[in-house]
Amino acid sequence: MSAITKQPRGRVVGDVYLKLVRTFPLRPIRDGAEYEEAGRILNRLLGRPGRKLAAGEWDYLDALVVLAEDYDRKHSRFVPACLPPAEALKYLAEQAQMGPTALGKVLGITHAMASLMLNGKRGISAQAARGLAEHFKVDAGLFV
Repeated sequence: MSAITKQPRGRVVGDVYLKLVRTFPLRPIRDGAEYEEAGRILNRLLGRPGRKLAAGEWDYLDALVVLAEDYDRKHSRFVPACLPPAEALKYLAEQAQMGPTALGKVLGITHAMASLMLNGKRGISAQAARGLAEHFKVDAGLFV
């Protein structure tokens, strides 16, 4: 029989939950390494066909999903793949509240050149696509 701990509000926490918390504490995910580890734990918990999760595992899973989603929201950028390169750039720049001046600094080009790129009047070079991909944390293919 597993040991249990009485929590406030009458909740009972079993050993399986506490073991998971000791392995990977439930706290905000702060970097990519922690995010990757959280993903491995989620996959391990969810990837067991035919085995039901214990109540403590479900509680832990629910909390870890919320933390991973929070990290995703803060660090991931979703850009519809159907957008033409200039529209994708314009979308990302707007999301980041970047105007032509800030974009020019990122790419090492003038304000005027960045403005032309944002308005689709100048193409995006392969070098600029790599710089944009690195800055916005997206695939460079989005800009070609």
